[in-house]
Amino acid sequence: MIQYLQLPFHFDAKRLQEDIHLLENAQWKMHYQTLHYQGEWSGIPLRSVNGNADDLVVSPRPDPQYKDTVFLQEGSYLQQVLNSFECPLKAVRLLKLNAGAFIKEHTDAELYFEKGEIRLHIPVITHDDVEFYSDRERISMKEGECWYINFNLPHHINNKSNINRIHLVIDAESNDWIKNIFLAETALPKKEIEEKDPYDDDTKREMIKRFREMNTPKGHELADELEKKLNMQ
Repeated sequence: MIQYLQLPFHFDAKRLQEDIHLLENAQWKMHYQTLHYQGEWSGIPLRSVNGNADDLVVSPRPDPQYKDTVFLQEGSYLQQVLNSFECPLKAVRLLKLNAGAFIKEHTDAELYFEKGEIRLHIPVITHDDVEFYSDRERISMKEGECWYINFNLPHHINNKSNINRIHLVIDAESNDWIKNIFLAETALPKKEIEEKDPYDDDTKREMIKRFREMNTPKGHELADELEKKLNMQ
């Protein structure tokens, strides 16, 4: 399982900053996960469900229709950057973490390459005093670089600088183009870790019991899968 990977792209941070300057009259919307942060964490949607310019939410629905918003139309270089990715793009946002703000440690369930979905970060404005941690390991991301992070792992961010950090954040579906990049041998920073089992043996046994009590075909199927995992240990 890949914990993080720097992709072999480098974008022009100054041109990205110029495009963001064109959006200075846009209203940055406070991030909806209010329990996850302190200070100001806000965003501008560039792609959203149905192109809604007020929607920062990454939809939990099984088949949402993501479209460009009016804000993306303002930035020609932003469009050029997104066109570099030969994979289906979902939500795309500019996310700003104000000076002194921090995002608490949390996980974004099932959001990782091995499950078929990736989230990429391209720093547009950042600082050495911005601390980004994945699974308690600090990752240093520079302006213009492009990074994949496994957000199913615990992560948190502290902006200890005196500037507002802005990242271009891209959610996308994995396809053959993505797989060729992620699985290729590369000299760029990449770390793979053993996939962690979220349940201990006692929890698995309790889950098996509950699934059996359901007395449904699906319940017995899930119980059989867990029993197989226990017997393989």
